[in-house]
Amino acid sequence: MRLTGFRAAAMLSACLLLFQGLLAAQARPGLRIIVVDGEGAINNIQLGSGREPVVEVRDENDRPVSGAKVLFTLPDSGAGGTFFGASRNLTISTNDQGRAAGTGFRPNLQEGRFQIRVTATMGDKTAESIITQSNALPSSSVNRAAGGKRGFGAGKIIAIIAVAAVGGVIGATRGGDEAAVTPAQGTSITPGTVSVGPPR
Repeated sequence: MRLTGFRAAAMLSACLLLFQGLLAAQARPGLRIIVVDGEGAINNIQLGSGREPVVEVRDENDRPVSGAKVLFTLPDSGAGGTFFGASRNLTISTNDQGRAAGTGFRPNLQEGRFQIRVTATMGDKTAESIITQSNALPSSSVNRAAGGKRGFGAGKIIAIIAVAAVGGVIGATRGGDEAAVTPAQGTSITPGTVSVGPPR
């Protein structure tokens, strides 16, 4: 009987300790990071332009936290980039809206997916989050379109040369002397449909 009472007292003490631990955890809630911009972005490494990550830090009451320290960390190797072309780490404080931006982000020349690690600190409270982006070259369809424009321009030049050549042939067949070959004053050549046939 005494043994059963001892076990009950021990279980009650364990429950009290667990309850106190839960209360302590609720008394010191952490922060929360919300990704505002930059998640899933594809950076054009040919232009060297990247999407700057933007986050918002909120407290346990879902209110923006001003003055929190936010650390943006880029990968040490592989696809990624730098801040202002100098560092893979950037620390900035949140503004009155609780927001912080990874300003000066520039992608490197490595293609592929990478993660930006974000750590927010305010006193003894911290929070972490991950922003995933990719570095890529522009689509090959852009190059094909540019090549098509160049081909169209060359075609126009060839058509103009052909019209000029046909005009010279027609002028030469109208007479045997040099004056007949010289076009009359005010004559102009306009690109258009060209047909070549026997002399009239």
